[in-house]
Amino acid sequence: MRNKPEPAEFISGGTRHTITRAQVEAAASRLSPAHSMTFSQNREWYALVGTGLHYVLDLITEATGTKPSDVKTARLALDALGFPVVCWAWGDLLTDGHSGHTPGTPQHCRTAR
Repeated sequence: MRNKPEPAEFISGGTRHTITRAQVEAAASRLSPAHSMTFSQNREWYALVGTGLHYVLDLITEATGTKPSDVKTARLALDALGFPVVCWAWGDLLTDGHSGHTPGTPQHCRTAR
């Protein structure tokens, strides 16, 4: 993992919140990984915590009790803590990105941050 300062911040409902690596790791231990029965094609962005992939919004919500305003906010907070963030993309998501996750000019999921 990259050496990142803690805590990271995210916004929910216009309020700034903080989150730490320890909170994320504890949340991941309570959640089922995405490769189990919880996988859904309507969820594109995941973070790798230990050996499990977890949906970024579920992970931060479980860690803090507060749901981030959007997926991009969750991705950036987890990236700031040094967790690898990946996109599960198929079809048009590979070429156009997801308008709800990459505002403005469409981007490839794998290059959007």
